[in-house]
Amino acid sequence: MPPTRFKTVHLVSDFNKSLYLDRQSLAFRPNLVFIEPSGEIVFQINEIGLKGDDRDGARKLAVVWGDSVVFGIGQGWPCLLDELAPGYQFLNGGIEGDHYVNILRRASAFNRRHQVALNLLMLGWHPFQRIPRRWTRRPANRNLRSDLATFLEQAPNTVVITMPTALNRKILKEDLSFSFVTEHDPDRYFTFYGVAKYSIDIQRETFDYIVERNAIAREVCASRNVRVVDLFEALNTERVSDFRRDFMDVVHPRISAYPAIAWALYDGIADLLGPTPIAASPPEPETPS
Repeated sequence: MPPTRFKTVHLVSDFNKSLYLDRQSLAFRPNLVFIEPSGEIVFQINEIGLKGDDRDGARKLAVVWGDSVVFGIGQGWPCLLDELAPGYQFLNGGIEGDHYVNILRRASAFNRRHQVALNLLMLGWHPFQRIPRRWTRRPANRNLRSDLATFLEQAPNTVVITMPTALNRKILKEDLSFSFVTEHDPDRYFTFYGVAKYSIDIQRETFDYIVERNAIAREVCASRNVRVVDLFEALNTERVSDFRRDFMDVVHPRISAYPAIAWALYDGIADLLGPTPIAASPPEPETPS
């Protein structure tokens, strides 16, 4: 009989990063449950320190690493991959605001302690820094090539995911402030980036930063024959009538887009998982009114 496992319970209304982040290890605290006042579970951190259900040893382990784009809302989108690949358990290794260096460090440390069949790595958004006009290189991406290459040498069972954005080249020079909706409606809410300052210049720098980071990731992966799943292209907003459709700000997808994200990821890795039954393609998300 397995030992009884106790978990610490928190109300999701009191949620903040300090409740789940171990400040010493800069990783998840294990065995936590976040619930609604009604008692409904919103999400949990399991016994091996990842967001998701308890580890199921009957299935192979796949971990999605990243920042808040991976962490998501509620259970997040990584767990939706379970339905598409039943032989695997997909757990969420995203931490809000996490620097890409710490994402790589956490993934490396976890892979040394646990048997991971597949790592899905999104380098994330951080640390974004504005640069003086006279500079041509972004300090935040200066060491990215070498850092990513080192990680991939240590963890060859990795697929890299590009960072998506609501921004696209057609709208970069437009003032998008008219499109911000701050009412708390998950289907309509849209801001620039939380409470971050907005300007057209910052908007362009934000897009250039994500494009540069994705380009570096593709280049490093190509040189090492590592697969890339291009979520940036899968959620390219040039192809939709409303660039806000799949995003609640310029970098964070809406919950309504989670099935499409899971499907895009599965489509990019299905041949690595072996023959497994899959669900029907998810419906197109509705455009916010």
